[in-house]
Amino acid sequence: MLPMDVQRIVSPSQVLERISTGKSTQSVRVAGSLGVDPLVVSRWLCGEDMRGVYQPIILRNCVLDELDLEGCTFYEAVQLTGCRIATAHFTKAYFYSVLLIENCVFEGTFEGQRLQTDGGVIVHNTVFTGRADFSEADLRGELDLVGVSFPGGTNLLYLLSSDWASIGHKIRLSGCQFRVLDIPPKLEVDRLGIAPLGESDARSAEGQRG
Repeated sequence: MLPMDVQRIVSPSQVLERISTGKSTQSVRVAGSLGVDPLVVSRWLCGEDMRGVYQPIILRNCVLDELDLEGCTFYEAVQLTGCRIATAHFTKAYFYSVLLIENCVFEGTFEGQRLQTDGGVIVHNTVFTGRADFSEADLRGELDLVGVSFPGGTNLLYLLSSDWASIGHKIRLSGCQFRVLDIPPKLEVDRLGIAPLGESDARSAEGQRG
């Protein structure tokens, strides 16, 4: 069943057409895989081909079967607000501007391997029901996580803890929940705003799928 505010079903090509003209997309279900390859263009700067997506991507209150940003470079903001996403592919995506994820539910796996960011990453009030994999991700901008839950498991804290001394000043974790096995030993969870997920918390997050 679709959420009450989702009024109609659209195709990925219809969404891409709106993005290409600078428009946001809201209150729809996107049937099929939404990939952004058709939006990739070449722009030459100082003799270098800066291939990528030059339009902002703004999705609000949408239901997506699949969001595929894999391998693409984004020079403008990518914003996902109030969305439910079955499967997300962010592998080797490069974000020069901000990546904003707010009030979303990722129902399946989140593939963030080798994701790169120069702009900030803001994730607020979001649940990763499936596993969120950030293997070899390079998070060079500020990372702001507030009220984020990972009942499906994630390696994010292990990624961050490997270089915490140099990047810790750019990280905020407030009211975030992680499985116990996903929290590195000796990490100061209270000071960092991290809470271990109990069984009841995991069941509650799982219920947000429905």
